[in-house]
This record gives sequence, structure tokens and C-alpha cells, in this order.
Amino acid sequence: MKKLLTLISVFAISSTSATSVISCVPQQAPINLDNTAGLSIDKRNAKDTSVDKETHHGVSNFYTLGDSLSDNGGLAAVAYDELGVKVKITGLYDNGFSNGLRVAELINKKLGFDKDEVDTFKSSNLIHDADLNLNNDKVWGRNYSIGGATAYESSDLTAKLLMGNTGIYKQAQALVKQQVIKDDDLFLIEIGGNDLFALAGARNNFNQQSSIMKNAIENISNCLYTLLNNGAKKILFIKPPDINLTPGYNNKNNDDFEQFSEADLSKIDKLCKEFDSNITKVINKVNEQFNDVVKTYNLYTELKNILAGFKETIGEGANVESNFAKSTAFDLAKLDLSNLEINATVAEKFKEAYEKDKTIIDKFFFIDKVHPTSSGHKYVSEIVWKLLISSGLIKE
Repeated sequence: MKKLLTLISVFAISSTSATSVISCVPQQAPINLDNTAGLSIDKRNAKDTSVDKETHHGVSNFYTLGDSLSDNGGLAAVAYDELGVKVKITGLYDNGFSNGLRVAELINKKLGFDKDEVDTFKSSNLIHDADLNLNNDKVWGRNYSIGGATAYESSDLTAKLLMGNTGIYKQAQALVKQQVIKDDDLFLIEIGGNDLFALAGARNNFNQQSSIMKNAIENISNCLYTLLNNGAKKILFIKPPDINLTPGYNNKNNDDFEQFSEADLSKIDKLCKEFDSNITKVINKVNEQFNDVVKTYNLYTELKNILAGFKETIGEGANVESNFAKSTAFDLAKLDLSNLEINATVAEKFKEAYEKDKTIIDKFFFIDKVHPTSSGHKYVSEIVWKLLISSGLIKE
């Protein structure tokens, strides 16, 4: 029971609002960056899962680190590895927090990895056993993303048990420990959405804001240095989105979510901007040392354009403001502890239309309060693919 409660505390994606009311968003605490991160990792058991780059758009491997936007079984894997708990993800959700393939999976497919004899784009983490058969050896999967993962590490004692193996820095450590890194390997990192939700919950508590912000940025730095200090030379970092444009925060879904005052939204916006600015500073510093190897896609500035483009592409009936489904992923404390199931069901107001035409979900960008539908992921994947080509990270 104690372990199950720990799991719930870790993966409750939405944060409770802080009770201490303090003026929001002065300059946060100084951030310390460690350019030696990752230099002492034991790599003796690392496995080579590389492929012929000539048949994979110029890349010898493809790894993903991140959160629920890239998770394809990561949450379920770490819950079982750490706690022996089997998490079921059901309803409209398909092996993760969308109703189909996510951006990372689509990029993996476009790179040609889906044609390989063995599918190694499976979940792994710091405590996962090598469980895939490749070239007469046991190897680890290439997707280190975990639903609910953050950059910052919670100070809550019960959360530390599992968060110690899910955060972005730990994901980088796991990857370096388990995989042989080569010059033409491609790394896709997307992290920070859950950190922004935590910051939004702490919008009236400066001390909590400062702690989250400082620790998150330091761990993003640690993640990048860990990869770069161990040979990574091709990295795309997807920065977190403007959460005020998502159904959970846009004040346009009154039936489902908390409504925010203009003052609250302003505080959240300022925190998002500061987080984005701090990530930029880290990447700029890293690139000074490693010759601009980290490319970025800024979801904070680009989400507005993405939603507008999606709406134009879909045409009549397109919806970029509402959540198509109601999800239990954001209130895990109410789930049955003996049968942990994360479920997404069609929102009541869309049930009639869905019963008449199941494809109506494809007109929605968001499946729940923050996650894209498969059609939303597909739209973004085309943008990311073009960016990978134009940035010289892959060959067309």
C-alpha cells in the first residue's frame, strides 16, 4: 500500500495550489551549472543498438528522453520495475497519453527504424533490465521518456522513491549507462511541461517557485552535459509549450477544469516566460562549449502558430481549444489502488458526435487537458521532421 501511495504522489500530474500568498515572479535564485555531469558513469555494460546510417537518413541511432508527450509505455515500465505495480492505460489512450502514435514514434518511423528486424524503440529506465533480443544479446530500448517525468526533483520524501528514476537527468544517466553512443546518433529531448504545471501550482509561493525553477534548470543542464560529455553530437531539444493555450488553462472548458483569474494567468505566463528564458541560457552556454550541437524547437513561442496551422489544415470542425476526453491521469489519488488504471473517455458534450462518427477525434488537437491527439502529434511531427532536415541533423 505504501508503495502504491508513493506511485500516486509521483505521477499526479496536476499540482495543488500553494497556500502561502507572496508576490509572484521576482528574479529567481542563482542557477549553478555543472559541466562535468556524466563523466563518472559506468558504461562497461552498454550495448550497441546502432544501425546503418545510410538507410536511416544519416543517423546511426535515435533516442528519446522526456515525459508523457513521448511516452510509449515508459510510465507502466518504471512503475512495474520499481514497485511491481501493473499500470493499465485504457480507453481512448493507446499505449500512452494519446490515441495513437506520438511525435517521437512518428520520427522513429520516418527515420526507417520501423523496417528493422527488431523493434528496439521500447521503454527503458535506470533500473530496467535489458529485455530485448538483438544480435544474440540482451539490449535496452531506446525510448527513455516517462509519463509524469519532470526536470525538477520533488523534495517530498514519498515522491523521491520513484522520481529518482524518472527525472530527465536520470534518463540521461540511464541512456549513457545502457547504450553505446556514436557520432551520428540523434537525440530528441522534450521536457518541462510538468515543471510548468508545478510552477503554475506554486504561482503564489515564491520559495516553492524558486526551488522548482532552480532544480529544473540545473537538471536540464545536467541532462545535456551528461549526453554531450559522453559523445552525443546531434541533439534536438523541444522546449515546453505555453500552457495557457492548453484546455486545462485557457478558461474555455468551464465544465471540466479550474477557471483562472486574469491575475493568475498573468503569473503563470510570467513563470512560463522565465522558465523558457532560463532553458535558452543553458542551451546557449552548452553550445558555446560544444560547437552548437544542440538545436531547439520552441513550443513556448510556436504553440500558437501550431494551433492556427492545425486549424487551417483540418478546416471545418477543427477544435484547438477543447479537450476531447476526460482523463483520470490528472487525479490519480481517486483511482482504485488494487487495479491502477489510467483511462480517457469521450467528454459528455462530444459523445453524440463521436457515436455517429469515430473519426471526429481527428479534428481535435487536444485529447485531454494538455496532451495532443494522434492527429495533433502527426501535425507537429511534420514540423519537427522539416526542422531536423533544415538543421542538418538528418538527411532528407
